[in-house]
Amino acid sequence: MNSLASEQVRIRFLYCGLCGSDMSRFVGQRDVTFPVSMGHEFVAEVVELGGDVAGIRLGDIVTSDLNYRCGRCHQCRARRSHLCIEGQVGLFSNRGFAEYADFDASYLLRLGGAARMGLALAEPLSCVLHAREWARLLREDRVLVVGAGGLGMCLSFALSRGSPRMQFDITDAMPCRLSAIDAVISPEGRGVAEPEGEYDVVFDLSGTEAGLRKACDAVKAGGRLCSMSHIEWSTAGTYLLRSLTRRDVTFTVSYLNGERGTLLQAARLLDAMWTPTWHQLVEVVPIDDLQGAFERRPGSPSCKTIIAISG
Repeated sequence: MNSLASEQVRIRFLYCGLCGSDMSRFVGQRDVTFPVSMGHEFVAEVVELGGDVAGIRLGDIVTSDLNYRCGRCHQCRARRSHLCIEGQVGLFSNRGFAEYADFDASYLLRLGGAARMGLALAEPLSCVLHAREWARLLREDRVLVVGAGGLGMCLSFALSRGSPRMQFDITDAMPCRLSAIDAVISPEGRGVAEPEGEYDVVFDLSGTEAGLRKACDAVKAGGRLCSMSHIEWSTAGTYLLRSLTRRDVTFTVSYLNGERGTLLQAARLLDAMWTPTWHQLVEVVPIDDLQGAFERRPGSPSCKTIIAISG
């Protein structure tokens, strides 16, 4: 292996989630320049340290924050450091589907306890926690989640096991995923084949234009619609104005995980509340079958696919 730069950490990957952004590159929905590295929802072990690294030790279990945060720009000062104007400094690399990688230490977050598969959900869970914060939920709100994939599973976990717990409905185009998640979200949540009436708050986590259209139709006048679907490559989105104009709907596009502390909050929630019951919603695939995992993912009955690398 190459020698480490002074501010770098060498990590050994244990588990890595298969994200929708990975899938979009795999199926050619996004323009990519090859070779390309993928995989960022990881949990890993620190195996070597650069000479100037502080706060991280050999053997630590870590995950990735994804974001460079300078702490000085107007976005960082306004508590929007995930939008840091220096954020794309070229130090981060998606390499979670490998055995080892060298990371700038600023991107890594130490996780307490032993390495567990569920901790690979810390990054996507932090993203939906940020979306939940944007939505400003009230206890009396009728809430709908559109999409029972990885993000829908994470938001369902946050709503039914986080604080405060919320009543919500969830719907998905795949009955098998909807049935699986319905079995674990009671009593706070319930799976519905189609939205039932109008909702105060709707989260679109479908990753599809059809899902976003359904979310637009389900949000009530004066309600809040929060989308995390990255579908800019597949639609002009002209229906959004037709759907939302004259209804005074607050439409938010939530991106990444907000402040760095949200990632720590997600890791703590997983430590405290992730149980074998939730594990049933996840398929774990060995790294040797990575190609097959990508090919099967669109029709997989599991809400989430996680790749076991050396865990």
